[in-house]
Amino acid sequence: MSRRGAPPGERARVAAVLLVALNLRGAIAAVGPVLPELRSDLALSATTAGLLTALPVLCFAALAPAAAWVGRRLGTGAALLGSLVALAAGTALRVLDGASVLLAGTFVVGAAMTVGNVLLPVVVKGGFGPRAGAVTGLYTAALAAGAALTAALSAPVAELGGWRLGLAVWAPLPLLAAAVWMAVGRSTPGADGRPEPVPAPPGSAALRVWRAPVAWAVSVVLALQSALYYALTTWLPSLLTEDLALTAGTAALAASAFQVLGIPGAVAVPALLGRWRSQVGLAIAVAAGWAVVPAGLLLWPAAWPAWVVIGGLAQGAGISLAFALVVLRSADDEVVRRVSGMSQLVGYSVGAAAPLAVGGLYAVTGGWGAPLLLLVGVAVALGVAGSVAGRPAVLGGARAGQP
Repeated sequence: MSRRGAPPGERARVAAVLLVALNLRGAIAAVGPVLPELRSDLALSATTAGLLTALPVLCFAALAPAAAWVGRRLGTGAALLGSLVALAAGTALRVLDGASVLLAGTFVVGAAMTVGNVLLPVVVKGGFGPRAGAVTGLYTAALAAGAALTAALSAPVAELGGWRLGLAVWAPLPLLAAAVWMAVGRSTPGADGRPEPVPAPPGSAALRVWRAPVAWAVSVVLALQSALYYALTTWLPSLLTEDLALTAGTAALAASAFQVLGIPGAVAVPALLGRWRSQVGLAIAVAAGWAVVPAGLLLWPAAWPAWVVIGGLAQGAGISLAFALVVLRSADDEVVRRVSGMSQLVGYSVGAAAPLAVGGLYAVTGGWGAPLLLLVGVAVALGVAGSVAGRPAVLGGARAGQP
């Protein structure tokens, strides 16, 4: 967006949107770097520790309809403001006691992030007109940047004041976003709109996406992408410190690099999508990149910097491709909305289960070999699903529900 072409005040509104987005993944990514110390202090099992990442992601799936309802009742701007305050409260309160309080605060964090996930795209679409695409790109990059920031700095802060400080130090960031949002964000056109959904006619094409193989393929792509991302976001620092005896600071740096490299990975995909009618080759390439990471950590762990770089690029490209497939496989806005809702419900449900599955498998086997083999299998399945979802079929109209 050029400075000359932007309407007055638009840059401030973009800044407000980006500050909100900066907070929508950071509190999750902050957990991994301090997880070894946290588990030791609270005597958490590996499965319970996996809930600290799984629970917010499960909220993304289960609470999305409730978040949309809150947005309609309160107005989008007011709901986003309330979610930022709740996010700050959950981030601070989850460290004040033992495991039960930690999990309760984590639930509040996940619920607050869900409101942002659901409503911030509404603000972008309604408030920036022809610039919505560019703002969406910036906002997606801000998600990765927020995760990278907390992944990089939580461990060094924890070395100074313990894991509780390493997590709670991020509580002021959503309050800053709330202050900026109050000042300029709520003035964004569409930020306080309360659009009522228009139900599709009974038996319409949009209502049949749950029976469409292509819609399922798109949903499975997001599900397996989410499973790989959240499993590695949670457990990569623990694996590096336990198996390779890296310091907590070095493991945190690796986790941060994994998040930061998602930005160029995500930016590369839109440019590649315009080159081919089919996305099968790109989907298989993303899946291959993902497969290299657990396979490399299993077979040649000393080369972990290379696997972190490849994984970072793969996770950014994977999430960008998963969201793009929703649009590319849909004939119109109504089908996009239906397929998006289906894919997020399926995708984030599976994504929430992945850290638990990896933690449980580690607890049962006592090592990282079986969990890494599981992730290789997930990456292979991602390639299979991507080879179906990447075919140039369209859902909608007379062909809805058909591949």
